Amino acid sequence: MSDVTTVKSLLPTRKWWAAFVTAFSAFLISWITAGEFSKEILVMLIGVLAQAAVSYLVPNSDAPGGVPVKVKKT
Repeated sequence: MSDVTTVKSLLPTRKWWAAFVTAFSAFLISWITAGEFSKEILVMLIGVLAQAAVSYLVPNSDAPGGVPVKVKKT
């Protein structure tokens, strides 16, 4: 038997970071393009933060890599 046990971390996954960086980059580009912090840019920021919160709160599967194992139908 192995003495190693696995415990889920509270830290965000690499997949979460990739999605957050992409969304936040789009937010920054929109802000730079607009030239000012407007109501529309604020709405986009709220969307980015909501995306980050929801994707953090929805748990990954316990399978390796957080991806459910595909079940073959016979």
